[in-house]
Amino acid sequence: MEATLIINNIKLDLGHRELNEISYALGDCDRTKDIYHELAQSPSAETRSNIVSQSHLHTKTVKLLLSDSQIEVMRSMINQDKFISKMRKEDIERFINTGDAEILTDIVRNIDDLTQEYEVCEKDWLCEKLYQQADPSVRYELADNDETSDFILRKLIKDPDINVSHTAKETLKEIEDDNIWDEDSEDDMDDEDIDL
Repeated sequence: MEATLIINNIKLDLGHRELNEISYALGDCDRTKDIYHELAQSPSAETRSNIVSQSHLHTKTVKLLLSDSQIEVMRSMINQDKFISKMRKEDIERFINTGDAEILTDIVRNIDDLTQEYEVCEKDWLCEKLYQQADPSVRYELADNDETSDFILRKLIKDPDINVSHTAKETLKEIEDDNIWDEDSEDDMDDEDIDL
């Protein structure tokens, strides 16, 4: 990537280190969107990762970065609504296929956004993909999430890892207790209606 800093007609060629510093230092505003788009094409993963964290990005920049296969960049994207909202099912599958525990646990934490808020994919499909992961920390996060599909939580109760199994039992119990409480609240409201 070629870059030159010009101040009062004095030129200085910039390398990846200076561009990385610039990607940190520029103000996050509309007037920097074009520069961010150029920096999003940098061969430096660190620079591209810095661009991911900016709020003011063109849609074309978000789409460009979504195709990035560098783990560091992908880790930065998976927690950001502006990227999740533009994902397709193929994107989330590519993120899952990295096998990276940090990316996978962040996906678990964003099940609701991925399946409900932005409808990137179906909840059962996503939970099944995450359930199949070898890393117990991913399955533990899935067992601890009340957005996990019930049938996956029931599978996780039989997980060979005791922490995963125990947590899945607790999560299912909490969900069931919440459902009973909700039903009781509805019954109380019905009784109040009758008293009126």
